Amino acid sequence: MRILKAIAVVMDYPDASIQEHGDELAEVFAAQEGLEAETRQALVDMVRRRQAEDLFELQADYVGLFDRSRSLSLHLFEHVHGESRDRGQAMVELQNLYREQGLELVANELPDYVPLFLEFCSRLTPEEIQGWMEEVSHLLQLLHGRLAERESDYQWLFKALLELSGQETADEQLQRQLREEERDDTPDALDAVWAEEPVTFGPEGGSCGGAKTNQGQAVPVDWSALKRNSA
Repeated sequence: MRILKAIAVVMDYPDASIQEHGDELAEVFAAQEGLEAETRQALVDMVRRRQAEDLFELQADYVGLFDRSRSLSLHLFEHVHGESRDRGQAMVELQNLYREQGLELVANELPDYVPLFLEFCSRLTPEEIQGWMEEVSHLLQLLHGRLAERESDYQWLFKALLELSGQETADEQLQRQLREEERDDTPDALDAVWAEEPVTFGPEGGSCGGAKTNQGQAVPVDWSALKRNSA
């Protein structure tokens, strides 16, 4: 499903490909009938801005947004399991599902990274995609709502995923909760995290729940596939 591949590319850590292939990405978004007109236009505009902006500034903004805030983590299981051992087992199970679809991870990739998860979903049947999107819909709602509160254009990627799967954005109660959340990416909040978290060594210190890094795509993006008319 090429729309999922396109969303994964734009959601991933910015590199030269998003500028070099912006026209193909914009074409995919503009042609997606499953999205509301406002969402389609917002995604096209997002791509056009990234084509025009300095790549280093895009990367700095990305790190400042996603790597300094656990509440905006692009690792799904961090929102579900945090740093518990359950996250490691969930990672193993998800990685095994990826392998069944011929998707092999490189050393620095975590299976629950959202762009990688979307790459996996793009290989499934529409019914299977729907099932997975429903499974993570509450996390998509949270991320969309928090990004909208920060007025980040990344919100449109998550809104698109919700629309494609027929899911609603956050209801009034959840939106109110998100508005009342204390930011965890302020200098004081970041200092508190570093002060409270002990440094651990040994097997547990190097588990899958460790520090986040920005990942690239699981496999090279097939740009010719994005151009094809098939879903």
